[in-house]
Amino acid sequence: MGLIIGPTPWWQSNLIAACPVGTTLLDGSRIISKAGGTAYIVAPSSTQVSSAWADGQYNSTLVGDKCCICEWPGMNTLLIQCGFNPCDWCVPSQTDLFTFGYTCRTNWDTFSATCYWSSTEAGSTISCGVCFNSGNRDTISKTGTTCVRAFRRVTY
Repeated sequence: MGLIIGPTPWWQSNLIAACPVGTTLLDGSRIISKAGGTAYIVAPSSTQVSSAWADGQYNSTLVGDKCCICEWPGMNTLLIQCGFNPCDWCVPSQTDLFTFGYTCRTNWDTFSATCYWSSTEAGSTISCGVCFNSGNRDTISKTGTTCVRAFRRVTY
């Protein structure tokens, strides 16, 4: 039985602390940013999906960093198929998607030039995203189709 720091085993936290930004981890995820003892990690491109926002549903609870991956069934399935525990991942808020996603996109394994969904909602029919070809923070109809990728934070 190992020491657990959040959802991450102690050896993985030490590995992440030692690895530079841009490192591809053994599971295919990538460290895209590190600041203040926290690493921001993006799931591999093989887990990215293109879909309506969380299947178009409106989440009446606070989402932000708490957006459940199970609300994105296609991505949930791909994470499981790739050996990940979906509970370790989230869909980032629009602020985090811009700050750690868009500005650090060169550290991703690959990314789409179109928009990515965030977990931030603007209403029952509109959600927020970030366009990776321009950096614009846009609102998008939840019935529209765009990309979504899982993120995780690891404290080291």
